[in-house]
Amino acid sequence: MKSSRLRHLGLLFVVVVMTGGLLACDLSDLTDITGGPSQPSTPTISITAPTSGAEFQVGQQVNVLSSASDARGITRVELYVDGVLYRTDPSPNPSPNALVSLSQPWIAEVPGTHTLSVVAVNLDGVESTPWAVTVRVVGEAASPSSSPTAEGAPPPVVTATYTVTATLTVTPTQTTAPPPPPPTATLPPPTPTATLNPNAPVIKYFRANGQNQTYNAILNESVILSWEWERVQAGYLDPGNVPLVCPAMPCTFIVKPPATTTYTLRAINAEITTTKSVTVKIG
Repeated sequence: MKSSRLRHLGLLFVVVVMTGGLLACDLSDLTDITGGPSQPSTPTISITAPTSGAEFQVGQQVNVLSSASDARGITRVELYVDGVLYRTDPSPNPSPNALVSLSQPWIAEVPGTHTLSVVAVNLDGVESTPWAVTVRVVGEAASPSSSPTAEGAPPPVVTATYTVTATLTVTPTQTTAPPPPPPTATLPPPTPTATLNPNAPVIKYFRANGQNQTYNAILNESVILSWEWERVQAGYLDPGNVPLVCPAMPCTFIVKPPATTTYTLRAINAEITTTKSVTVKIG
C-alpha cells in the first residue's frame, strides 16, 4: 500500500516538473516575440545642404542634399516646400542600417522666404521626424509681356516738341594764333597684371556636412563631403590620393576620420589644377 502511494507521488512530481518547463518555454518564446528586432524602428534624416539662411536667385535650381538611416532600411525620401509635398524619390540603397545620401532638386520660382523639409520612410512605413531649413529667394519673377491698350482706356499722353533757333555772333579779338601748350611728361606704360586662366577648373564649393571651412564632428561619425565643379577631367581627394567619380551634381563622398583631418579636393584638366580644402574636427 505504501509503495503504491510512493509511486503516485513520484509520478505527480514528474508531471509538475514537465509542466513548469513548458511554461518557461512559452514565456521565453513570448519574450522573443515581443522584444528585439521585431519592434518597429524610427528612421533619422538630416539636410546637409543648403544651410538655413542661404539665398538663391529666382529661377535657380536648388539641390537639397539629405542623409538618412534606419535599422530596417530606408525606402523613400519625401521633400516638402512650405509644408506641401514637392517630390518623392526612392532610396538608392534600401539595405538595413545603410547610410542613404540623396539629392532632390527644387526650382526657386517665387521670391520670399521658404521652408524646405525632408522626411525619410522605412520598410515598415514609419516616417522620421521632419528636418527643415529656411532659405530666401531674391530677385524678381519674369513679368508678362505688355499687351495692347484695352478698349476704353485713356489715350497716351502726347508730348509736344519745340525747336528754338538762336544766332550767335562772335567778334574776333586777336589775329595771331595762341602759343602751343607746354610739353607734358610721358608716363611709362602700365605694368601688365596676371590674368586668370579662363579654362582652369572651377570648384564652386567644398563642404563637410554643409559647412564650408570647418565641421565639428564626433568620433566614428560619418561625414558627407559635397562639392560642385566645372571643366574637370579628373578629381582626387587627399589625404590618400583617392580618385573621385561624380556622375551628377552635387558630388558627394562619405568619410569617417579617426582624428581631426583636413581634406583637400583637387580638380584637374589639361590647363591647370585647382584645389579647395575643408577640415573635419574631431572632439
